[in-house]
Amino acid sequence: MAQPLPYALEVSPDSALQFTITRDPASNEGDGSSRCVMTLTHPNLTNQHLAFKVKTTQPRRYLVRPNQGIVAPGSSETVSILLVDKDRQVLWSTYDRLGQSALDHSKDKFLVQSCVVSDDFSSQFQNEPRVEGGQYKKELVESLTAMWNQATSGSTVPVFNKKLHVRHIVANVTGSVGSAGSSSAGVASPAGGAGSLPAT
Repeated sequence: MAQPLPYALEVSPDSALQFTITRDPASNEGDGSSRCVMTLTHPNLTNQHLAFKVKTTQPRRYLVRPNQGIVAPGSSETVSILLVDKDRQVLWSTYDRLGQSALDHSKDKFLVQSCVVSDDFSSQFQNEPRVEGGQYKKELVESLTAMWNQATSGSTVPVFNKKLHVRHIVANVTGSVGSAGSSSAGVASPAGGAGSLPAT
């Protein structure tokens, strides 16, 4: 088994993000039925802060908050991913017409990237208030975006890429969850904002 990388955040769930689709999101406390939570944990293999960025092949379908940030040693970051209501309705309609098998082969994918950042860079994020959704203020978001543009365009900074598949599961309308209702198993698949990653 490969040695863990000091610049690689631990991502949970490990291989697939699962979104439960219902006919009416109001039946499950607002939009909660179409939300997924991902936890990014610093592995404590370095004393330096790690930056992260979350990308998806369907940026209009999913609202990711925060989509980038800094994780301190010994801490973690919770990322909330919301399936927008318009697409939830489309997926429900597909299920209604064709059944669960029509949703079983989603091509939607996510990519979590992480890398080490300098103490100088990370210090500007310490004790900074965050707005709704865990986002930093505009200047810091721009600073992170610039850093990622540099890191992913020929920089010598090693970047860890974690690919996650998406599963859409329909809650059983009879009241019980289907057999795959709480499973998070899946196969890691290539992901990336602009198809920049080779297939594995």
